[in-house]
Amino acid sequence: MVLLILVWLVIAVVVARLIYTYFLSPLASIPNAGILAPISRLHWEFPTEFQGKLTLELPKLHKKLGPLVRIGPNQVSFYSLEVYKTVHAPNSPFVKDPRVYSQFVQDGHPALFSITDPKEHAQRRRHMGILFNRSKVPALTDMMVETIDRFSEYLGTASQKGSINLVPTSKFAFGNTIGAIDSLNAGKELGIIQKNDAKSSKMPVLSSITSSQQFDRWADEQFAATMDSEKAPSLSFLKVMANHRISEQSALSEAKEMLGPGTDTTSATLAHILYALSLNQAFQNELVSDLEAAGWPTDMTALESTPRLKACVKEGIRWTGAAAAMLPRIVPKGGYVLAGKNLPGGTMISSSPIWYLRDEVAFPDPERYRPTRWRQDTDESTALRDDYYIPFSKGASTCIGNHFAYLELFLAVSQVLRRYHIRPGDDLADLDVAHEAILPPRREWVAAVPIGRLTVRLERR
Repeated sequence: MVLLILVWLVIAVVVARLIYTYFLSPLASIPNAGILAPISRLHWEFPTEFQGKLTLELPKLHKKLGPLVRIGPNQVSFYSLEVYKTVHAPNSPFVKDPRVYSQFVQDGHPALFSITDPKEHAQRRRHMGILFNRSKVPALTDMMVETIDRFSEYLGTASQKGSINLVPTSKFAFGNTIGAIDSLNAGKELGIIQKNDAKSSKMPVLSSITSSQQFDRWADEQFAATMDSEKAPSLSFLKVMANHRISEQSALSEAKEMLGPGTDTTSATLAHILYALSLNQAFQNELVSDLEAAGWPTDMTALESTPRLKACVKEGIRWTGAAAAMLPRIVPKGGYVLAGKNLPGGTMISSSPIWYLRDEVAFPDPERYRPTRWRQDTDESTALRDDYYIPFSKGASTCIGNHFAYLELFLAVSQVLRRYHIRPGDDLADLDVAHEAILPPRREWVAAVPIGRLTVRLERR
């Protein structure tokens, strides 16, 4: 009899919980991503993210269900530029979710991306601006050109064997290269990069997004060299930052954290741009003509002033959408009205910047690489296009490395084109000269990962 009563009590509690979750919860009026999504994140969000499909499936659901979609008991996804601007505005009351961002902390010392306290984040950003501001980044040009030249030489060697796959920065961060290009020249991918890239294709719940032991040892060696006045490199983030502006350990954590975006996002974008240019011979030839006429500049202002190059790179950043991660924030105490819904304090809300890069109104045919869209200057379309172009996020969360990334890509694209004519891989040789590349199939975790190969053939000019 007692057992029967206990069974009925359990059933009653479960039923009451379900009634509250689906009908009485403050989030009950928000459409669900899946029928079981409100019960536990394990029923929809985690399995979908595990497959690398979360940021691919949610935009489809938003298109059908509206700007807010419930993806967990206390988690809401949003797809609305108006909401995005509110959440990521300067001095926004929506703070980073420490449960998520703590997974990115290196060695117990939060870096800019993983710092959750707004005041600490603002202070760190001011300190780092001495190297990352638009006026300071050009000082890194020679370092970038040297590394890009070595990369170009590798491409030439690899292309002698036929089509090459483009999918397989440390010098600025640590003052020394990590050896990735040397490893590629030897016919293999660097183990350190391979292990850290693997982590970017996992959810934090399965693996914290921190560096491997092999990488940690290498980073510690570079740090020791930087602190040695005789062995110190001429310029590096560690050399400028350690002790002078932030603590040694914080500087090391920043350097380690920036290596992920430096290897994943920029290199993925470059690979996609070169792949797209190989398919659009007409645009590639026009771009080469422009760069030749400009004298193949390496000055950032001159590069930015080459309209086709700027369009090529901006469209490449938009089209690739390499940084796929959603950016979770916490609704402040007292709640907040977003998209007409009153969300209670403590609710986790999130959105991915790359969704706005694929908005069908702002960017017609978003899956196509179409650099000409950046040369169409009608007031209405230009304003909408520019408003939705947020690859580096907005507000206080804007990626501090955006100018760094632009300079890297301007230089890399122009210097590779200076040496090589890029042609389609063997399997795509018979295309129209003005073919618009379609975004290859992919999976998206912290970073976007193409499922197949991006092959091209290179011919020396």
